[in-house]
This record gives sequence, structure tokens and C-alpha cells, in this order.
Amino acid sequence: MARSHTLMTILAAGTMFTAGTLALAQTAPAPKPAMKEATQSQADRIAAVSPERATLLRMNRRISLKVEDTRLEDVFKFIQDVTQADIEPLWNTDSSTGAGLDKEKKITLNVQNQAALYVLEAVLEKARTDFAENSWQMSSTGSMQVGPKELLNKFKRVVIYDINDLLLIIPRYREVPAIDLNNVLQSNAGGGGQSPFSGTGQNTNPLDTQPSPEERAKKIMDLLTSLVESAQWQDNGGEGASMHFFNNTLIVNAPDYIHRQINGYSYWPSGTKQVAAKGGARRYVTLNMDAGLGTVAKIRQVPVTAVAGGQGGGGAPAPTPAPVPNPGP
Repeated sequence: MARSHTLMTILAAGTMFTAGTLALAQTAPAPKPAMKEATQSQADRIAAVSPERATLLRMNRRISLKVEDTRLEDVFKFIQDVTQADIEPLWNTDSSTGAGLDKEKKITLNVQNQAALYVLEAVLEKARTDFAENSWQMSSTGSMQVGPKELLNKFKRVVIYDINDLLLIIPRYREVPAIDLNNVLQSNAGGGGQSPFSGTGQNTNPLDTQPSPEERAKKIMDLLTSLVESAQWQDNGGEGASMHFFNNTLIVNAPDYIHRQINGYSYWPSGTKQVAAKGGARRYVTLNMDAGLGTVAKIRQVPVTAVAGGQGGGGAPAPTPAPVPNPGP
């Protein structure tokens, strides 16, 4: 017996969508036409300069999604209609190959008040199969491609990453030579050319014992291939990405979803919320320290309440200088 489809309810920004019925339940007054036009024109300006950034801004909108046994195609269509983002699903158009998303895949999910990008990743996780994982990436035209990694791997680009700062080694000299003043005085008196330095450290170089740049680069490459989509690299038996070291740079040929996990997006919106799903937000590490905790040796802080020739910058008036004593006749 065929399984009957239950009622589907999707709540997003005060809009309720039910299977076979479209009902509007606005919880807030509609925006004024002037404000709506200003918002639309701003989005158009961003899209004209950076379509990728405009797509991510639209996917930052918070929505709620509740579906039960709903077609995957209908879920994607709703997310696209609510966010107005350019989403490009990679559907399975050839049933013989089995590659691509299945439009008839039934999705059951309940996500409340999250960024649309987080909701999209949750839907992709539900739509995965036992043989293929799904992800998303930005295309060259600014659209968001979603689908199996097998199909995303067909859209590759070459990026050259400069890793000079990672290969740099600062030498630490532990056995330094000493200056022998006796040799210096004798050489000046007798005209000799002896070296003023003595000790075993004058001919040692700490860089001689360090690994070569190629060996250090190999460790960096091993880290990337083990931490970022390890199954997709050619060195690990995959077909998605390849990497080579040349002239202190890493030349990576990979799809966009792998480049995103290596270096993020330069156009990532600063106000975008971090999401918990894999590969969702830009990965970065922030090292922060309160400057008020640091001090400089032998320098003390002195408050300044006035400047020469006028009053202080919002502080108290400059003190009146003390009178100069009269030395007398």
C-alpha cells in the first residue's frame, strides 16, 4: 500500500506554506513601498558588484522549516522563494548513472529560526545517500550549487596559495661566539689580523639542522589532505582535488567547496552567523588580547589632560604654569 503523504507545514518569516494550499499569515505590518524599494535597490547594487556576496547575504536570512515526507524539489523551491537566492540544485537527470539529487526524495525536518544556509545544509544532510555526500559551493556566476560532491567536483579551479610565512624559520643561536678583548688589543698593537671572536659558536648555523623547505611543505600538505575533505584528494585515492608544491607556493586544483574550507571567502558577509553544520561557515581562528594588560619595560603611563596652546581634548583645563622667581638686581 502506498504511504499517504501527511500535511506539510513550512513557517518562514510570517509565511505559512501547506501542501496544496498557500496561506499568508503576516505577523508584522508590511514594509512601506519606499523602504522596500530602497532595500531592493541595495541588494541589486551588491549583486552587480559581487553576486557571490549577494547570494550569501540572502542565505543569511533566518527562517523556520517544518516538513514531513515532502519532496526534495518542493523544499528547495520554498527556500529559494523565501530568500530570493540563486540556488542551483544538481538533479539526477539520468537514472542509469544515479548521480545527482533525487527530486522525489522525501524529507522530514524541523528547524526553527536559523539562517537559511544552515537550513539548506540540514536538508542536504537528509538528502544524502549511502554512497554520496552532499555539499554546496559558489559558482563563477554567483549562484549556489548544491548536490553530491561527485558532481561538484566537475567544477574545478586552480588557486595558488603563498605559504612563505608558514615555511619561514627564525634561527635561534644558542652557542654564540664571545669577544676576546686581549686579542683585540694585541692585534691593534702588533698589527695582527686575528679574529676578536672566540668560542665554538662562531662557525655554527642553526638553519643547517632544520628541515628543508620541501620537507616543511610536505607536512603542510599532509595536514590539508587529512583535515579538509580527505577522501577527495588524489593522494588519498579520490578524484576531487590535487595539490603540488612549487616555489614556496601550493598549487591546488579543486572544486570551490574545498577551496572554501582551505581559505574561506574574501566576500563572506561580516554579519553572517556561524552555523554548526559541516563546511557551513568560513573557518578561521582569532587570537585576541586586551592591550590594557600589556606593559612596556621601563616605561610608565602618564595621563595627559591638556595640549599645548589650548584646552585638553574634553578634559580639564590646562594648569596655569608656576610664576618664574625674580632673581633681583
